[in-house]
Amino acid sequence: MSEVQVIIGVPGKWKNRSELIQAVASNGDGYLMAGYIIHNAKKDVGFQVEVYEHDPHLKEAFSYAGAFQESLLDEIEHHTFTVYVIANINGIEGLKQVVDVGATLLKAGGLAIKIETSGMAHTKDEWYQLLENQDYFPLYSHFVTLVGDEESYFSCGMKAFGLPDVITPSSISPEEAADLLNNFNLYSIVEHPPFKNGEIFSLEKNSPVYKIDFINEFRYEEEDVFFNPFGLINLIPA
Repeated sequence: MSEVQVIIGVPGKWKNRSELIQAVASNGDGYLMAGYIIHNAKKDVGFQVEVYEHDPHLKEAFSYAGAFQESLLDEIEHHTFTVYVIANINGIEGLKQVVDVGATLLKAGGLAIKIETSGMAHTKDEWYQLLENQDYFPLYSHFVTLVGDEESYFSCGMKAFGLPDVITPSSISPEEAADLLNNFNLYSIVEHPPFKNGEIFSLEKNSPVYKIDFINEFRYEEEDVFFNPFGLINLIPA
């Protein structure tokens, strides 16, 4: 797998940066923040971090990215800082390290987590559940989302697994599209099948058949955090 960048954002109500640094150091997970780095010597893991002051639009961003109670959104509205972890990973173990450092920031006073590279957001409880169960499906469901418009349905976030996102025409129903995209993506993550251009794919023996067409990323510009450098797989109803 080629190295790819995954970014998470964790807002909190720390009084100042010194309190944030102390909270990370004192929570017992072994991480330390210094300058633009968060590092765990025992685990030999380190990430780039950027810390931003209050963002007046953050509550709105979280409200679109996840299903949150209004009380949590109010907490997010009154955040003081947001810590962004910029992780360059090249395998599923690297993704699990992102889960780990995210949990550390939540334990240090973070309010919730937003996956900047897929547009999803999660509560503390949801992230702690992922920390306890890092199997393929929980990882997938936390880092990859599905999007639909008038022309197509597609996934966003598969670059976290070093894989193309998948797109299919909106001529099929939303339910059928979700089932197709989720199952195709999970199959790709678990089995790493050597798909070739022009091959056909079907979920089951008597299910609809789709032709596989590898295409370049066209949904987002290269500098966009949603951009997938591995491109897209277009599943065309055969």
